[in-house]
Amino acid sequence: MNTRTNAEWAHALSDPPGEANREALQDLHNFLVRAGLVYLSQNRVEVKTLGRDAVRALAEDMAQEALLEIQADLNNFRGEAKFTTWACRFVINRAASELRRRRYRDVSLDGLREDDPAIFQSLLADRTTGEPEHLAEQRDYLALLQQIVLHDLSDRQREAVVGVHWQGRPMGEVAEQLGLDRNALYKLLHDARKRIKARLLIEHLTAGDILAAFED
Repeated sequence: MNTRTNAEWAHALSDPPGEANREALQDLHNFLVRAGLVYLSQNRVEVKTLGRDAVRALAEDMAQEALLEIQADLNNFRGEAKFTTWACRFVINRAASELRRRRYRDVSLDGLREDDPAIFQSLLADRTTGEPEHLAEQRDYLALLQQIVLHDLSDRQREAVVGVHWQGRPMGEVAEQLGLDRNALYKLLHDARKRIKARLLIEHLTAGDILAAFED
């Protein structure tokens, strides 16, 4: 990769298509691939079942997505750090997000039972720190969950979900409030989770996608 100053990187990447622009894009893409591979090699659990070629392909995909984000955000580069250091965070954020999704890929809403009642409550905790893009993703997911609970569940399903999973109240207390025994409450929650899951699938999301976005 050619050695460039911050100004040279910014100038080459913002140039109209041409030799200098193509060379800078290729150099940056190669750098991002290497950075992605290093990050993935340090977080092997989520990709341990993938072969070398699959890991390389994953790094290539993340690098290409990061490259598009960098080009879109180029005007916000202030030169306070090395350009490659600034650019590296884009692919690392992509890699971290992908690993979170893989970690929670098989999580089922059916697992949200009495042993982890306040999962939605924890998601709703005040979150004001972190990357702006990550915080925006969290807000979008929370808004979607709230819309699903408000519009896609029956009144009793909503009351059960809010009581158990939103407020973290004891199952027995919520069952008594609804005039149900515990088995009936489990069935009510099960049906509510099926509706939530169905709506998430329409949005091309899974429970794992939601939980992954809120992993600390």
